[in-house]
Amino acid sequence: MSCLRGTADGPLVMKIHSNTRKALACVVFILAGYLVFAYPVLRLVWWLSGAADAAVVLSTLCWAAGLGGMYYAFRGPNMQVRCIVVHWLGAGFLFAMLTLVGEGARWAVDVPDPQLARLVVIAGAMLIVLAAALSYPITVRRLDFCNRKVTRTWRIAQISDVHIGSRQEGFMRRIVSRLNRLDPDFVVVTGDLIDSSAVEIGDLQSIRDLSAKVFFSLGNHERYADPDKIVGMAGRLGVTVLRQASETVGEISFIGIDDAEDKDQVSRGLSQIRFDARRFAVLLYHRPLGWEDAVDRGIDLMLSGHTHNGQIFPFNLVVRQQFPRIQGLHRKGDHRLYVSP
Repeated sequence: MSCLRGTADGPLVMKIHSNTRKALACVVFILAGYLVFAYPVLRLVWWLSGAADAAVVLSTLCWAAGLGGMYYAFRGPNMQVRCIVVHWLGAGFLFAMLTLVGEGARWAVDVPDPQLARLVVIAGAMLIVLAAALSYPITVRRLDFCNRKVTRTWRIAQISDVHIGSRQEGFMRRIVSRLNRLDPDFVVVTGDLIDSSAVEIGDLQSIRDLSAKVFFSLGNHERYADPDKIVGMAGRLGVTVLRQASETVGEISFIGIDDAEDKDQVSRGLSQIRFDARRFAVLLYHRPLGWEDAVDRGIDLMLSGHTHNGQIFPFNLVVRQQFPRIQGLHRKGDHRLYVSP
């Protein structure tokens, strides 16, 4: 009798937990949407005009439009809508943080509300221009080092977290053009090449123009989207996807492991992959975790991304707690980890 009861109770408990998580995620989504899409509009319109009713109506409309846009952007097929919404999301977050600072200023300093609102708007506009100026140019960092396993110079170009979907196909074309000018022997993509299931092969078509052989390991956004579709598109574009697999070219062994939330993913993955330790071993793994395990298993160079160098205050404080090696080059003897920001 107890066995039958236990069998019945198990799935029921799991279902309750699953529904609770979904409900919690929905509440967080709605509240975060209010903070980003509605709150700045509510307070800034109120401070500028003194018209509380108009501020409430306008902010509620923005809240509904923002939530609807987010839902459509992350589930629908239109990449242009997604691009607009994610930029609105970023701008709204900046204005929300500045508005919160303004709330504190109202209590600490005797500043008229309209003047305070104008200061917030000006500061927000300046930050948006600065953010755009920093995020759109393509910069190259060059690293040179020696290793006894190689007898000639090899040039490996890494790209990471391109996020086609939030960004458009034109950005991918600019990256490909820049990569070809660098004339690398290999191009490696360490995850989050795309971040939407709406991305089609035409949006990545410029990858065919790369003059070097391309290796790709999956990031978290490929997992969230449609990994089977993405792997299929990559294959048609001539890209070698390494999923718990390795491939040796000349003196270099390239190893790729799918991104996972599990902190032991690198250790578990490398234990299942056969590679030639006499070759210079390059591990592609999206998040900069598990480097110690990689070193123990003879990986000479681990390439990662994911952190965006913390991206934006105050999230950067949380990201630094989770990923102590948040960006840049790190060394242990002859072993190296590079985290693309």
